[in-house]
Amino acid sequence: MKTLPKPLTAAEVAALVGGRVVGDASQSVAEVAEVAAAGPNDVASFHNMKYAAEAAASKAGVLLVPPQAADAPGAAKAKVVVEDPQAAFAILLGLIDAAKREKTVGGVSPKSSVHREAVLGVGVSVGDFVVIERGARIGDGTVLMPQVYVGADAKIGPNCRLYPQVVVRDECELGARVVIHSGTVIGADGFGFTTSRKTGRHTKIPQIGNVVIGDDCEIGANVTIDRATLGSTVVESGVQIDNLVMIAHNARIGRDSVVVSQVGIAGSTTVGRNVVLAGQAGVAGHLTIGDGSVITAQTGVMSDVPPKSILFGSPGRPHREAFKLQALYGRLPELAERLKAVEKKLGVGDKDAAA
Repeated sequence: MKTLPKPLTAAEVAALVGGRVVGDASQSVAEVAEVAAAGPNDVASFHNMKYAAEAAASKAGVLLVPPQAADAPGAAKAKVVVEDPQAAFAILLGLIDAAKREKTVGGVSPKSSVHREAVLGVGVSVGDFVVIERGARIGDGTVLMPQVYVGADAKIGPNCRLYPQVVVRDECELGARVVIHSGTVIGADGFGFTTSRKTGRHTKIPQIGNVVIGDDCEIGANVTIDRATLGSTVVESGVQIDNLVMIAHNARIGRDSVVVSQVGIAGSTTVGRNVVLAGQAGVAGHLTIGDGSVITAQTGVMSDVPPKSILFGSPGRPHREAFKLQALYGRLPELAERLKAVEKKLGVGDKDAAA
């Protein structure tokens, strides 16, 4: 359970999230909680009908529910009916998160190293052992937590938040309100080299581009986004990236796409807008994935993907075709035995096949 910045009545919760109250509008809550653990002092959210029985038994003071559950019986003192209870609950969690963030703002630590030619905006917070190199520019209200590294001539927009041990290498750019979690490296060298045909030795191709990340992106922990050979590796505005993702040099991720944990995207690939790359999907280089496509978990993409496609399997195929093939794979032993029986009945077999 987490405490709200101040207690709210059911009526105030409804006004905040754009819902309507069913039950006691004066019911007050001071904390947020999960449905099963909620008590009379808590507000909880019910958004998945799979958990209808659990929601009905919840003793929450205020329960956020979808319209189809408005008249369902339950133990909650009050319900707030809203179209998207999960989004409404996120608003309440945001109040708690904002209050927590305010406590971490503390000016520039004397234990940090800020180059005299770096430029810090108004209200920038710089934690212990942060390093900001020559020519870097940090936007108003941005928070750099302990041990963040910002390279020379890098640009970080306003109201960003970089958690401990984030690295933003030289000349890379972040837009406004970008959140980056611990261990992530923005702008490591792209994986580029030539191989001698005579000796087999590899020679590095210098990677002199950068990474550009748009506004309102959130990037998880231990993500690596490599700088371009020339030009920019681009993550457009609104992209959400989970932990442990690898994005290679000169790739482009389209606006409002979602990239889930352990995805790997090879160099010079363009991912369209509103694309979902599910966990452990792998995308080969120099490809285009069309807008609105869904690449399901563990799918291997080897060729261009038309817009609004749903792919499954490795190599990735349209999901209906891939599901049919999966069903057939499971029947292969049975089909093999039936084929042997037919061959035996016809008097043909391995000898005939060999001939």
